[in-house]
Amino acid sequence: MYDDPRKIRHRRIVVRVNDDNYDIVKALAQYQGENMATLAHDLLMHQAIALAQSYSMPILSEQNVQAKALTSHFSVPRNA
Repeated sequence: MYDDPRKIRHRRIVVRVNDDNYDIVKALAQYQGENMATLAHDLLMHQAIALAQSYSMPILSEQNVQAKALTSHFSVPRNA
């Protein structure tokens, strides 16, 4: 069913937020037209990748398609 079984998301992380934080994520998800869980996952991975890169951690490789996808997904237009 999957080309790479390691890509199956079967691990769970629970994050509890207050009403204000929930409203922000909900508004962003609606604006992007995405599921809240998908957006939260992408935000988490984007921040984790940025943190790892800031420390020059060797956990990221150039072949990491997810890192490339997240970088382009959250890129800010230059004229913004």
